[in-house]
Amino acid sequence: MPKFSVVFLAPGEKNQFIHRIIESTDKDSALRTFFTEETTEFYSNDEQGYYYFKEDFFDTSNPSGSIIPCE
Repeated sequence: MPKFSVVFLAPGEKNQFIHRIIESTDKDSALRTFFTEETTEFYSNDEQGYYYFKEDFFDTSNPSGSIIPCE
């Protein structure tokens, strides 16, 4: 199964990076897994929370995250 490296700059005063290697069938499901398991402290655990997470994650002027496939 493919692996993806996901890193996210968590919002808040600490400015902490959260990083995980996630095995998943594709990039979208890896990002969803990361959201479900790592970001409930910062976003509501529902479709609206995921929408805002993706909006922040892929922001064109100041993205809060990155996802890349691992070899």
